[in-house]
Amino acid sequence: MSVPVSPTPSASLSVSSVVPALRARGLSAARDDGSVLYDALSLVLHDGASALVGANGVGKSTLLRQLVEGARAGTIEVAGGLHHLTQHPGPLPARVVDLLGLGARFDALQRLLAGDGDAADAACVDDDWTLETRLHAAFEALGFQDLAPTSDPARLSGGQVQQLRLLAASWRDARVLLLDEPSTFLDGDVSTHWCRHFLQRAGATLIVTHDPVWLRVMPRLVELRPDGLHWIEGGLDAWRAAREGARRQTEDALAQARTDRARAQRAVGRERQRLDQRKARGRRMREDSNQSPLLLDQAKGNAERHAGRARGALAQRLADGETAVRDAFAAIDATPAPAFVDAGVVLPGARRVLRFTGAHPLADAPAEALTWDAFGQVRIGLEGRNGSGKSTLLRALCGEAGLASGTVDACVPVQLLDQMLATLPDAMPALDWLAARMQADAMDVPATRLALLGLAGARARQPLGLLSGGERMRIALAAAAWAQPAAPLLLLDEPASHLDLDSVEALVALLRGWPGALLVVSHDPALLDALALTHRLHLDTERLHLEAVDP
Repeated sequence: MSVPVSPTPSASLSVSSVVPALRARGLSAARDDGSVLYDALSLVLHDGASALVGANGVGKSTLLRQLVEGARAGTIEVAGGLHHLTQHPGPLPARVVDLLGLGARFDALQRLLAGDGDAADAACVDDDWTLETRLHAAFEALGFQDLAPTSDPARLSGGQVQQLRLLAASWRDARVLLLDEPSTFLDGDVSTHWCRHFLQRAGATLIVTHDPVWLRVMPRLVELRPDGLHWIEGGLDAWRAAREGARRQTEDALAQARTDRARAQRAVGRERQRLDQRKARGRRMREDSNQSPLLLDQAKGNAERHAGRARGALAQRLADGETAVRDAFAAIDATPAPAFVDAGVVLPGARRVLRFTGAHPLADAPAEALTWDAFGQVRIGLEGRNGSGKSTLLRALCGEAGLASGTVDACVPVQLLDQMLATLPDAMPALDWLAARMQADAMDVPATRLALLGLAGARARQPLGLLSGGERMRIALAAAAWAQPAAPLLLLDEPASHLDLDSVEALVALLRGWPGALLVVSHDPALLDALALTHRLHLDTERLHLEAVDP
């Protein structure tokens, strides 16, 4: 496929590239609980593509919204216009042409062609008399041969809607383009094409993404941390190299702090021994002395005060060593390996989990349908292009839809985690929600379960809406593992699409430890490769093909 681009350069892109496309100074933002996301932040964008990365919840989407809507504090200057592609499309309009932002122009053109237009319609159309032809050419280039400008976008797949949103963004007359997770719902080939398109775009493009495909080819990354923005020349490999260097530094600092603590403990032990010996000698000297009791008491008091100060200094030295070790260990931020103890989702090897019978989600007479029974702790990766029927297959497994050909049946209870984790109530504390799902009478067991998955203490008591994407996924998987009644077959639809890179690694560790059966839909081959799959399902509009994975 080819990605359509605007047939004429945008007027806003005639602004001199010497002038920064965007300059922001003194931006600040806070979470709903009052904690600071960032403060006195400054950002300068020149023409070219850059990726904005950072941990989930650090404020990337908030920063983009501030650049669009303005900020209460600080200044934002844009040269040549700005357009923002949000992470979530929101309610879909009635027609595709409205989704593209061209509904008014399209309607005006139709009235003019029918002889019913007026001067206002002519002004709206401007010189875009070939709009309908241009739309059909764009749809054909995207592979949407049957799509019309007046089609209902609600009938399209998530990936198809996302492509239309990207098409609309690419046609915008704006020098600055802000894209928030643009590869959401896109299959690998389509995502690669759009990535190349925006890399070649004139003007400045700032892309918030966790997609390795996009990050690897970015000429520069900017990482948002609590202490500000940090620029890195190069893409994902350069960022990982920098992070690995920082990790080695923190590990070296921890090793040095432990060495210093041990050295201090030995030195303090020797000094305490000398103090005890000095105290004993002083006591013997006073006992053997012929001095007056008054002078002896004064000497004893002086000795005790000196010894007290010395022992206090030694205790502080030990405390400083312990603090240095704790601080160095905290800087590593190591997450414990997840553990699903006493989970009710464990499956015996002989238990039938899935049954496919001549199954294909979309084709009435598929070239290749699937007939297969799956048993035990099967781990399946499902791959397919946008519109191939992956979501239909998942809904069928949940009993919410039928297949065009054959049947698919889940032989054990099923639970589905969508990529937005829509079932998690934002206002409810995480621990309370898990306790309700577990039907627990006390909080100690749910709290222990969350700690086993690396979420403990105050974070486990935060409202779900205030947790990062990675933390929310941990909560969802904890509920999946220990909820009553148990549902051993876990279905995940693009579970890593909104997670930062560290959270993806944590998600892989969680899923590798899942004791039930697993079916994961993903466009990321690296993620599927990391999950120790037993089988892969390859889906297109005519085939559903099963491939066993060698252990």
